Amino acid sequence: MKRKIFVDGRAFDKYFEGTRTYVENLYKIIDHIGDLEIYIGSETNNAEFVFAGSKNIRFIKYDQTSSKLKRILVEIPEIISKYKIDASHFQYVVSPLKKNLQIVTIHDILFKDYPAYFGLKYRLTKGFTFYLSAKKADIVTTVSEYSKKALTKHFKINEADIHVIPNGVASNYFDDYDNTLAIKSVTKKYGVGDFILYVSRIEPRKNQLDLIRAYIELKLYDKNIDLVLIGKKDIPVVELELLINNDSEKIRKHIFFLSNIDNDDLKLFYQAARIFVYPSKAEGFGIPPLEAAAFKTPTICSNTTAMEEFNFFGANHIHPDIANIKTALSNLINNPISYIELNRIQSVIRSKYSWEKSAIKLNNLILEKLS
Repeated sequence: MKRKIFVDGRAFDKYFEGTRTYVENLYKIIDHIGDLEIYIGSETNNAEFVFAGSKNIRFIKYDQTSSKLKRILVEIPEIISKYKIDASHFQYVVSPLKKNLQIVTIHDILFKDYPAYFGLKYRLTKGFTFYLSAKKADIVTTVSEYSKKALTKHFKINEADIHVIPNGVASNYFDDYDNTLAIKSVTKKYGVGDFILYVSRIEPRKNQLDLIRAYIELKLYDKNIDLVLIGKKDIPVVELELLINNDSEKIRKHIFFLSNIDNDDLKLFYQAARIFVYPSKAEGFGIPPLEAAAFKTPTICSNTTAMEEFNFFGANHIHPDIANIKTALSNLINNPISYIELNRIQSVIRSKYSWEKSAIKLNNLILEKLS
């Protein structure tokens, strides 16, 4: 008989984010492996849509009237007891009522190393709950060596007890495509032409401010090069709003803020972009630059925190200040990366960041602990 695992699927009830991408890609493959019977709990039907056609997944609808506290203290433990679940996988916070083998994935604790980017209430509540979850869980996983070291440093967890199950890039990001067709599709639907692309949430630590400043100071709008930023405005960036509002109409018409872009259109943006820029100052991992480069889009990526390991970007692996962003943009506009170099970068990403490898590692780890 297959062992049963419960997966807290609250990430599927939110907008697209790294946690949702992580759970989706891992459990699609674990479902295909077929060693585990998977139960996914969520409020909406989004998870059922995402995992349509699955063979070993059952979906459990959370009570939408439950508070977060009641759900994790009462509802989830009741589900675990009712279905005789052998293991439970949570993102960041486990249920305090331990009913079975508990797995927690703590993607990052950036608020410990970069407190200025997070409010006091957030730092206190997350610091307390993440710490207790890491100490209580039977298996602690994270997504990068950087986050592993942070957990060891701040939560005093032995490095040997933390398992790195990294993010990956889906195999269809490496497929061949028609660049001309992608450009036509994006231009027709969104009105952008030749453009530089950024993808991720809008918040201070992501450093969109320096990217926009670099774009304006280089006067790329005069060359009819647009700047497209795709992502939800998560935390207000006051300086960013002031900068945009004070710009002339001539500049503003070349800067696009987009959100709620579906996966198919997001891929078209990656494929159509002249350059992708990821100037973030702090990340627990950083998937977007890998996705862009998998499509062989010339990519400029920050070299800080977890992104330090992305050194295959070579000269375009930069410290994310405005001077470096300007230099890298100018160099790429005037001296495009060779096809050979783009192929090399794509090949490294394909070999290092595989959802299949990560899913197999997690699957085997769970089975080993349950045996």
